[in-house]
Amino acid sequence: MARVTIFGAGYVGVPTGAHFARTHRVTIYDPDNNKVENINKVIDNDSDSLHIHEKGLIELLQENHENIVATTDISLALDRPEIIFIAVGTPPNEKGRANLKYVCAAAEQIAKNVKNDCVVLNKSTVPPGTAYLVKEIIDKHLVNDVKISVGSCPEFLAEGTAVEDLRTPDRIVYGCDDTEALDKVTEFFLYLHGRSTLSPMTTLSSEVTKYAANALLATKISFMNSLAILCDAVGANIREVQEGVGKDTRVGRKFLNASMGYGGSCFPKDTSAIAEYGQLFSSPLEIIESTILVNDKTIKYFSEKIIHAFGDDLSDKNFIIWGIGFKARTDDLRESKPVQVARELMDRGAHVHIYDTVKGALENFKVENPSYEGKYSVYHEQYEMVNGNIDGLIIGNEHEKFRNPDVEKLENMRGKYIFDGKNVLNNHLIKSLKRKGFNYRSVGKDTVANAVDKTKLIDFLKNQYMD
Repeated sequence: MARVTIFGAGYVGVPTGAHFARTHRVTIYDPDNNKVENINKVIDNDSDSLHIHEKGLIELLQENHENIVATTDISLALDRPEIIFIAVGTPPNEKGRANLKYVCAAAEQIAKNVKNDCVVLNKSTVPPGTAYLVKEIIDKHLVNDVKISVGSCPEFLAEGTAVEDLRTPDRIVYGCDDTEALDKVTEFFLYLHGRSTLSPMTTLSSEVTKYAANALLATKISFMNSLAILCDAVGANIREVQEGVGKDTRVGRKFLNASMGYGGSCFPKDTSAIAEYGQLFSSPLEIIESTILVNDKTIKYFSEKIIHAFGDDLSDKNFIIWGIGFKARTDDLRESKPVQVARELMDRGAHVHIYDTVKGALENFKVENPSYEGKYSVYHEQYEMVNGNIDGLIIGNEHEKFRNPDVEKLENMRGKYIFDGKNVLNNHLIKSLKRKGFNYRSVGKDTVANAVDKTKLIDFLKNQYMD
């Protein structure tokens, strides 16, 4: 059992700390007293809500309550830790680069307060070379005569499934150029996972791996989204294309779901950051740059479908949005595509009626959109807002509650439009909706509800492919 300190009580730090507490002694440090009090109340079973929403996290914290504590006291946080994980925020600046000020501040705090030899690992997503910068800062401000090794251990967590991702990871990537420290980290993880799961490497390789993985996954999504737009143009079904491509074991099924674009705290930030990093090193990453452009194009493409159906002026229109979080089962609205759609509609005069299965997502929408007050309403029941004044339903994320809507409850909508931003409705349901007079729009599978224009395609081929 090792003594571990985690800097940062956010979407990465808290789940990671709860997981490590299965077999290690963990202290989570954060200067935010509200977050710390919140975590400790949950640990002590005095509260059943956290400042972040993550399935199974509260139960895990309470299960391992003897091995974990949160604090704002830096001296307590740095009381003989063997390994320190820096999991603070690295929000992008206006150029898309990761802001390292919180990482550097954590490094300085460690240097001024640590009293024993230890290993410091960056868990935050940071540009390659950051571990060397952290080491430089620590060496500059180090107060006590101790040895501090610095490396990288990037997180690979998906919001909504972070607890399970930590328990059964595909791999654990970590790097340190100090072989003794690398061995110590390996020993630490062997308490939790099998050796085949571990991927030790050099510091720089570890830092690059994080960006490479997220950028590649985002590229798969944008690749399918660009094909989805083509499918709409010619009349193919992107879901069928996805199935045919995904069965190729060289490709795989994951991250091939076409939609109105990816969002969240990772993919938008990480693709922009690594693309900008490549430009700074005169090594442009054109594929990733194209991935970003396609993602921006796809949300505009989806939004324009709504506008095309009703016109530019939406001042007398009402829309329902099911799912405002960037994905199902999260309260995170960072780079959320349904939020972008909501703002576009409100900017054009529409009133939006928002429902999400996660209460925190609705609260966050209120906090993050003060200028739109009066232009939206939030609801805690899925069909509460369905009435004769509603012009269209927009499916914002992939929660299973949105996959099989009660059609009878939707029939009294004034405008029978369903805009499926995540392509979650199945073909049978779409055809049933069509028979009941609904207009269905998606990203790449409109053909399910609309006949293919064969004549248009034949004429196109005659005009363009006969020379």
